[in-house]
Amino acid sequence: MYHENKICIIGQGYVGLPLANEFSKKFKTLGFDINKKRINDLKNGKDKNLQFKSKEIISKKINYSNRETALIDTD
Repeated sequence: MYHENKICIIGQGYVGLPLANEFSKKFKTLGFDINKKRINDLKNGKDKNLQFKSKEIISKKINYSNRETALIDTD
């Protein structure tokens, strides 16, 4: 079952990215990180930590942002 709440996971490193990936299976998810390069890499399907393949990072249920204003739309 998919829920309409939007979850935000702050920090997209070794812990945050897997957590965001799991939450995105049930919720709309925002992966937030202050590192603009990290966010751009994730948006392009690249994980420097090599934890996930491109198709696992790019999903219609997960968005990535480094803009603090994106946090307003999360629950």
